[in-house]
Amino acid sequence: MFGIDVSKYQGNVNWDLVKNQIDFVILNMGWVGNKKNHTLDPYFERNYTECKRLGIPAGVYVYCYCNSEETAKQGASWAMKQLQGKNIELPVYLDMEDESIINCGRDVLTNICIAFNTIVEQAGFWAGVYASEDWFNNYLNKQELKRRYTCWIASFKPGVDCYKGEYDIWQNSSKAKINGIVGNVDTNYMYRDLIVEIENKNVAQSQTTKSIVDLANEVIAGKWGDGEIRKQNLGSLYNEVQSKVNEILGAKRTITYTVKSGDTLSGIAKKFNTSYQEIARKNNIKNPNKIFVGQVLRI
Repeated sequence: MFGIDVSKYQGNVNWDLVKNQIDFVILNMGWVGNKKNHTLDPYFERNYTECKRLGIPAGVYVYCYCNSEETAKQGASWAMKQLQGKNIELPVYLDMEDESIINCGRDVLTNICIAFNTIVEQAGFWAGVYASEDWFNNYLNKQELKRRYTCWIASFKPGVDCYKGEYDIWQNSSKAKINGIVGNVDTNYMYRDLIVEIENKNVAQSQTTKSIVDLANEVIAGKWGDGEIRKQNLGSLYNEVQSKVNEILGAKRTITYTVKSGDTLSGIAKKFNTSYQEIARKNNIKNPNKIFVGQVLRI
């Protein structure tokens, strides 16, 4: 797939003309620094809006001046605020190339990437790292970053498939000409269909949410057992499902239970994932050992 990346240096892009020449675009969001002096690219909002209008798949990159994990986290939090309410089809890339941080050392620079991208992933976006071939080979722990993230390499040389199978995106030129853009623009080849992968991930997450609702309704119907049995049956999904059960039941009604022969207050509590003390409190029961058949309890 063929694409471009743009920033303020391309000015007012005529996206109507550009659209039919590219498969994707990566937009500069801005710059993150060490003194909370994060700066939004003045063309980012316009470029994002135009790509949405025309259906051009887009990702973003953030230029990094951060020299520590802490400032990288602050920069990432700022970046996620800029993306709040926005939908992008490609990852958020941290741009590692600035001379001012090049002497921080390989481990520090790698940890800056991880700190930034952890917050990106927590916000629900795919995270990536952009760097030159020189940076990947000499200033970053390349294999660690490639294991964790999608990586985008800059290396200006002729060809088409120079980095296929090694990196997900290759930036091959900084001096290309595209109709609709005044001056030069960066061009890229994407070897991995990140657009489809990210779309599939979002669909899967949506389906998972639906399945939690389905499971919660099955729990309410009594299909997953009570107390510890329910915990064992649901396994790692227990907390999420039980939270949804509580949400559904709380929204629907006040729950009551009619005491049957052989019931105990602790046994009833297990059925509803609560404690006998809580049921006793709600029903003003002085002695938890004394309940009677036919008694209606508020749960």
